[in-house]
Amino acid sequence: MITLYGIEWSRAKYVLFTLTELDLDFKHVRINPFEEEKNAPEYLKLNPLAQVPTLVDGDLVLTEAMAINFYLARKYGNGKLWANRLEDEAQIYKWSLFALTQLEASCVDLILHRKVFAAKDRNPDIAQAAEKKLAKPLEVLNNHLAGKDFLAAGKFTVADINMAGVLSYARGGEFDFSPYRNVVRYLDAVLSRPACRKAGIV
Repeated sequence: MITLYGIEWSRAKYVLFTLTELDLDFKHVRINPFEEEKNAPEYLKLNPLAQVPTLVDGDLVLTEAMAINFYLARKYGNGKLWANRLEDEAQIYKWSLFALTQLEASCVDLILHRKVFAAKDRNPDIAQAAEKKLAKPLEVLNNHLAGKDFLAAGKFTVADINMAGVLSYARGGEFDFSPYRNVVRYLDAVLSRPACRKAGIV
């Protein structure tokens, strides 16, 4: 039995989307990264950083949401969320890492400083700086999506789950995506998938 630790609005949502898209049986243990439960000795044995998500599959203990998603897609997807060609596989890695390195920090800053943190702890300057940092990478993404429904391999892959999961933070943080029409179209389509709604992450 696969066990996933994390809550829906954390990075665990990327993995919940994948598990549900693949129709896998799994146990979901809700660990809140903002609560003391993350420091329980039993959990620290699995994830010494006290972060989420953590996946346990048999003897395998795996952390880092996108690494978990790559593993699930390769092991259980039967090609559904992966690619057959090495060139397309490289694009899956590229766009997933693009989401992680170019977008995620700013997207998370937006939702933290506009929704998650108590009003007294929110810093509008951080949110404004995050919006500015998103402009160039979103322009690149918007151009890539011109005439495309998906990021790689001409089909829905784990790269789309990773990308939409990251961008959903910015949407939750009231970011104005309207200048990026292709991104709006793409994000709406991915986040409206039945598996995404069933996973309860948006």
